[in-house]
Amino acid sequence: MNVLRALAALVLLLMSAAPLRAADQTLVEGPLTVVVPESVGVGQPFVAEVRLVNQVEKVTAEWQGRVVEVLMSKRGREFRGEVLLAAGLEVQPGSHSLVVEAVRPARREMVLGKIEVTPTAFPEQRLNLPPSTVTPSKENLARIKREQALIAKAMNEAGDRRFWSFPFLRPVPGEVTSAFGLRRILNGQPRSPHTGIDFDAQKGDPVHVANQGKVILTGDFFFNGLSVFIDHGQGVVSMYFHLSAVSVRTGQHLERGQLVGLVGSTGRSTGPHLHFGMKVLGQSVDPMPLFTAGGPFDRRPGG
Repeated sequence: MNVLRALAALVLLLMSAAPLRAADQTLVEGPLTVVVPESVGVGQPFVAEVRLVNQVEKVTAEWQGRVVEVLMSKRGREFRGEVLLAAGLEVQPGSHSLVVEAVRPARREMVLGKIEVTPTAFPEQRLNLPPSTVTPSKENLARIKREQALIAKAMNEAGDRRFWSFPFLRPVPGEVTSAFGLRRILNGQPRSPHTGIDFDAQKGDPVHVANQGKVILTGDFFFNGLSVFIDHGQGVVSMYFHLSAVSVRTGQHLERGQLVGLVGSTGRSTGPHLHFGMKVLGQSVDPMPLFTAGGPFDRRPGG
């Protein structure tokens, strides 16, 4: 039994470890240089780094139909900026276009690149549960639709101002008990993949915000229980589910590491834990690589 537990822990560790970073490609158009990975796995975040010789009015990056502004700053003899992007769970494998545009008073420079999105092998879990916990009632389905609309509205109102910096902080210190992308089959029926990671924690443990940001939504939801949604700017949003208590209010600005709430087991949950999720430009992304100190994402503005 101890051997089986050790093997299970090893599997979770390997699944939650940050993937190896693909080789970078450098795209150049006149004074505009963009550095991005050649490929990225489904569900994985990546950084587009932009360099310019001269200052411009505005720099934008377009990826998966969404446009985000790249904030530039003077670093040595050039201007640099970076933006967090992702090949979310919703993205199909294949070649995808990235467009970076720098706007000047008299002209524009544009870089068009291709990034190969590669398949990711996610684990699978089969569970047999009481039907009432798997299929919501008609009344609960109506509630779920209302909650989904409320969450979508909050996500759409997230701001462009950048608050985040690398690396992100783990909201609780516990081990990962359920990996990102896990494919659950409940009573023989395939369900939506796990769009976050579950951390082992005890009821009442403090939960801390992963980065600087603004609270855009709190509430008690059917699936997620007591929840907090935090806008970190530039389309980056973090989510904290199944809480037993919420310590923040909508509109409140938070510093990285500030208390968000307490671990619980509210909503559809089998026991106390923290479900932590992240979206980048509306796409569900594995947060684990963003926690890695000294890794490819461990870069702060001005550094």
